[in-house]
Amino acid sequence: MQTHTQKHHNTLLFILCLGVFGILSTELGMMGIIPIVSQKFGVSAADAGWTLSVFALMIVFCAPIVPLLCSGFEKKRLMSICLAVFCLSSLACVFVNEFWLLLVLRALAAFFHPIYIALALSVASTCVDDPKDAPKAVAKVFAGVSAGMVLGVPITSYLGGEISFEASMGFFFIINALTFLATIFFMPKLQNKEKIKLTHQFKILKEPLLWASIIAVVCLNGGIWGFYGYLSDFLFKISEMDFTYISTTLFIYGASNIIGNIIAGKALVKNANFTLKFVPFIMILFYGAIFMEANEIRFLIGIIFLLGILGGIMNNATHFMISYPYPNAAEFTNGLFISVANIGLFVGTAVCGFFITFWNTRFIAISAILLILAGIVSVFIRSKFEK
Repeated sequence: MQTHTQKHHNTLLFILCLGVFGILSTELGMMGIIPIVSQKFGVSAADAGWTLSVFALMIVFCAPIVPLLCSGFEKKRLMSICLAVFCLSSLACVFVNEFWLLLVLRALAAFFHPIYIALALSVASTCVDDPKDAPKAVAKVFAGVSAGMVLGVPITSYLGGEISFEASMGFFFIINALTFLATIFFMPKLQNKEKIKLTHQFKILKEPLLWASIIAVVCLNGGIWGFYGYLSDFLFKISEMDFTYISTTLFIYGASNIIGNIIAGKALVKNANFTLKFVPFIMILFYGAIFMEANEIRFLIGIIFLLGILGGIMNNATHFMISYPYPNAAEFTNGLFISVANIGLFVGTAVCGFFITFWNTRFIAISAILLILAGIVSVFIRSKFEK
């Protein structure tokens, strides 16, 4: 039987996962409607990608320091405020007719994104008896990221394609409202730690290992999320799928991401170094296969399923690289990870947008390969510092 403490931890992890799902659906769901945003607001697909990029840029600037500055607030109340802002921002987007105003509302929500996610990761890592098992607990929270892709992205794509852009924004409002209510009524109050000394946390910035990890995360995340950010456009223009098939394919990618989360928790505990070096190599082969066989639909869906598993593993692995070596600076490293991961998203989106502008959407696979190659080099450099 589960003890009272175990039940408490399981409930807490479930609510954190649900909260991450709501926020990440709002962030990543735009990936599924890039062509629709382009059509509605009369902008190019590359410009429509700014609905992702502006979100990522705001997080980049806010994530390293804002979660630390908010560390003195009671955690449940702070999480509730973050979710409330996401609700209101999503509701306002339903009525937007100007592209610049859509970007402003996205930026507003993005400010509160790192506060919630950093809290969720920090709380999850403490919900274990043995610190060595922290990656397993964190992997459960990362399942919320994958759930945002499993449900958030394909449902957004389906609603946008079959109904309207406004229906997609309404979906964001509903899921954030549900997670807000779940947090208010079911999340227990969380005790704050002793007051955090910022200078002690910032000391890790002197570590070469940290900077090698940052570069690796930027490159790896750039390759993975840059490609995924334009995947709906790739499937629409290159593979000539309709939005029903696009939604199904995005669902498959997200579902396989959850499988990757499950594998990652165990793989990182068992042999982190091998996982960090082996998985990116396999991803490069799969991106190459997608570039060569973009019109073979069944083959393409199979490859995307496998890529989803590997992407789920790497979501956890990139967090592991930055946070695991520094358990005494968890608040700073979690915020820093969110910032760095979104730098990767911004870089990946920009690089893929460049390839789209000068060639076509098919070449986002090539840009992903180049970014992940740079990430692999950084991982090997990082392993030297780690020794």
